[in-house]
Amino acid sequence: MSTMEPLISLPGEGEKIAANGIEIFLKAKLQQTNGHWSMIEYLLPPFLPGPPPHYHKKTQEMFYVLEGTLQFVLDGKTIDAPSGTLVVVPEGSVHTFKNIATDKVKFQVWFSPGGLEQYFLDVQELINNEPSWPPADMGKLFSLMAQHDTYPADQ
Repeated sequence: MSTMEPLISLPGEGEKIAANGIEIFLKAKLQQTNGHWSMIEYLLPPFLPGPPPHYHKKTQEMFYVLEGTLQFVLDGKTIDAPSGTLVVVPEGSVHTFKNIATDKVKFQVWFSPGGLEQYFLDVQELINNEPSWPPADMGKLFSLMAQHDTYPADQ
């Protein structure tokens, strides 16, 4: 018998994180899935880059594009991913993404095991506490990334 409670998250529901024009909704958190996975919904404005190229040592990610076209760079290969595209990023794969279009891109990201959603909450707090972004001391961001199984591609 599962100790997990059923979860329904309707459109627009979920804890919202907003920074630098990006909106993220935490749809399913680690605590709601017995740690197995978590999921966010991501809204990326036109012509905005995502994170710098990075990888995870333990976390797998699965992206599903709902609206627009998201450009991925995955292990050095560039892929334009229109609505309906699924991209699975195994641990160890260097990846990034960006919006190269005039419309927003809406996509979902699943994390397994769960927990990477806390990274976005922690980054939002760092952004709110820094006088400018990116921070003058990038060590703060790199330390935060490492705490959440996220490593720059050059490390």
